[in-house]
Amino acid sequence: MDRWKTARWPFVVFVLIEVVIFGSGSAVTKFAYESISPLWCLAVRFGLASLVFVALFGRRMYSRLRTVRVRAWLPAALCMALSYLCCNVALDLTTATNVGFLVALPVVFTPFLSMLAERTRYPRAIIPFQVAVAAGLYLLCSQGGSLAFGLGEIMALGSSVALAGALVLGKRALAELDAITVAGTQIVVSFGLCLGCALAFEAPVNLADVQPMAWGIIAFLALLSTCLTFFLQTVALDRLSSTTVSLLLTGEPVFTALFAYWWLGETLSVTGLVGAAVIVVTVIAATYVDGRKSAPRTESPARAPRRRGPVFVPAKAAALFPALMR
Repeated sequence: MDRWKTARWPFVVFVLIEVVIFGSGSAVTKFAYESISPLWCLAVRFGLASLVFVALFGRRMYSRLRTVRVRAWLPAALCMALSYLCCNVALDLTTATNVGFLVALPVVFTPFLSMLAERTRYPRAIIPFQVAVAAGLYLLCSQGGSLAFGLGEIMALGSSVALAGALVLGKRALAELDAITVAGTQIVVSFGLCLGCALAFEAPVNLADVQPMAWGIIAFLALLSTCLTFFLQTVALDRLSSTTVSLLLTGEPVFTALFAYWWLGETLSVTGLVGAAVIVVTVIAATYVDGRKSAPRTESPARAPRRRGPVFVPAKAAALFPALMR
């Protein structure tokens, strides 16, 4: 029974489910953009997700948030909201290929941000895996092409840094709050920020012009790709390291490419397939190594020495350590 309580694989599966949902969501979102702009799509998506989450867990969230300071949960929530905003803006400014490569790089920034937040040493053992994942992402997303670097690339890189910050700060928030409350705050704050940006930078949306398919996609994004995935990621962070979660999240471009092939008719070159294989193998190896490193050691309990006679304990020691007198 204790083995099941300390098992890591269910939480790895949670992140993999999240990755599959994110990959499918990235592919179908293009259909929604045919009748609704990106920022308004985000605002409606997070608005619907907020309604669902508050309806189900509003009282629980309110009771938990009353006992902690705002700084315990707001930084992680803002980082998550900024990550989604930057990603969608980047898609309007540059190619999806460049965005796919840069947005999937939180694994590069997460250990560094974790080192700054927790004041620990940089985990050098993770560097080879970071290099391998970055190389695999480049092969998968650029497919032999060159990467230009402009404002769109800067926004995509900012999305990756913000997601890394959300992972690190979200793990810290879990020290004071439960997974449902942390996920809920991230959803609600994302809604507020996306709605404000939509009102400020885009023309008002006419909901009557939004096609039924787009509404279905928005519902999928709100319920599965937001409510469910935010919860799964937060629960996983409670057991796995932020670096491990960021490594697992690098599998998202692989599933995005697969769903894009099935639904959008996009194809992968041989170079792209090699890149996908490199990512999968690296993530499996890194997760295995991190799991062995985090596994608790089981030692046989030491036998208590036999007492051959009365043991003399000084009065001062007896006052400090009363257990010695039992």
